[in-house]
Amino acid sequence: MDTFAGALVNGILVGGVYVAVALGMVMIFKATKVVSLAHGAVLMLLAYLAWDLSDLRHFPLWGAWILTILVGMTVGWILNRLFLRPVIGRPLMVPFLVCLVLAMVVRGVALLCWQGRVGTLHSLPEGTAHIGGASITYAYITAFLISMVMFIALVVYFRRTKMGLLMRCVAEEHNTSRSMGLDVRKVFSLSWIIACALAAVSGILLGSLNVVEDAMGSPILIRALPAMLLGGMESIPGALVGGIILGMAEVMASTYVDPHIGGFRDLMPFILIVAILLIRPYGLFGEKTVERI
Repeated sequence: MDTFAGALVNGILVGGVYVAVALGMVMIFKATKVVSLAHGAVLMLLAYLAWDLSDLRHFPLWGAWILTILVGMTVGWILNRLFLRPVIGRPLMVPFLVCLVLAMVVRGVALLCWQGRVGTLHSLPEGTAHIGGASITYAYITAFLISMVMFIALVVYFRRTKMGLLMRCVAEEHNTSRSMGLDVRKVFSLSWIIACALAAVSGILLGSLNVVEDAMGSPILIRALPAMLLGGMESIPGALVGGIILGMAEVMASTYVDPHIGGFRDLMPFILIVAILLIRPYGLFGEKTVERI
């Protein structure tokens, strides 16, 4: 029971980190209907920036966090304004491919700036807590709490603010919203700005829990996609549920299956993606749409 409880608790905490990443991708898809494959690369770039500021240039921790988030918001505005806005209204494959190319370009920029160096951020508390026979690190507890704050903030934003309600309206139907005089382009820009701010926080968390490297974007993207699919591509609560379920599945697989079949944990996201697409492609909280021809 102690082993199961430990795996369960750690799975929830690991899932909380996946929630932080999935929220940014859901934010973009909810407003623009674009799956941002560049999100992992942007996260990696901002993690490098935070590491450069705090560990190499010795900025105060709070200063590195704030500056990284501000840069992330600027990157989000630039990506939308220069690359995504020109392809609005085109077939969905076009922005999909644009995001794929952007991911390669952003990674190239990170390699150019930091030459593939590997580092670790020191922005989360160290130490281990023992709860009910489960050993969990303070770093993961802190990362989970930060993810929950991000989730609550987004829920309140969408439900209680004027701009949040506007974004929900635009997310329903772009052309109808435009015909009603709503500024759809402004909503698209804001969604990218918020998503990249979330990517900055996620990058700092992941860089503190693991390492900052140029290859960190792809593995986390592979985890965020099934979390999105499982919860529902446009659902903020779905990102929470999907991320935690994925985290628990990974840790359970690592605890009980990996000792017999090595590497099964890394295979878990792909198994979930296939299962979700076959059984419930619109996710647990996603909207099942019917198109009339």
